[in-house]
Amino acid sequence: MDLLTQKNIESVVKKHLGFAMFLAMVPIVFLKSIEFFSGGNQLDSLLILLMPLSIVGACGHFIQCVLIDLTVTNNTE
Repeated sequence: MDLLTQKNIESVVKKHLGFAMFLAMVPIVFLKSIEFFSGGNQLDSLLILLMPLSIVGACGHFIQCVLIDLTVTNNTE
């Protein structure tokens, strides 16, 4: 069984961090663009509920992908 090095962990985290940040920001940008073009302020209250959900979902996706990559690369080497 090979030990994971710091370099392996950092490369896997860098690989998935950008997409996780993208997943967290897309719903927020989408609602803000709808609010901008509609001219209203009704969607700000929805952002209060949506932001924690999108962040938790992005973190879950990030952790899942990192752990899958670490176990797959550890088992194949």
